Amino acid sequence: MTGLQEMLGIRYPIIQGGMANIATGAFAAACSDAGALGLIGTGGIREAEGLRKEIHILRERTDKPFGVNLMLMNPETDKM
Repeated sequence: MTGLQEMLGIRYPIIQGGMANIATGAFAAACSDAGALGLIGTGGIREAEGLRKEIHILRERTDKPFGVNLMLMNPETDKM
């Protein structure tokens, strides 16, 4: 096990990309369950409520670690 795996609490040293419109809460949960670090991509999410929804979906499906890839060019990022 690498230091990265220990630090993130993941089985494999893999971080799933936060791809816009594909990296949903469900997709990230599946990646996290498989042993990687799943990421919710916010490129296709326009408001904070949309991100809350995706995090809720993810947490319903897994208790594994995950991350959120914030698109800094989104004017709503500070609210997310």
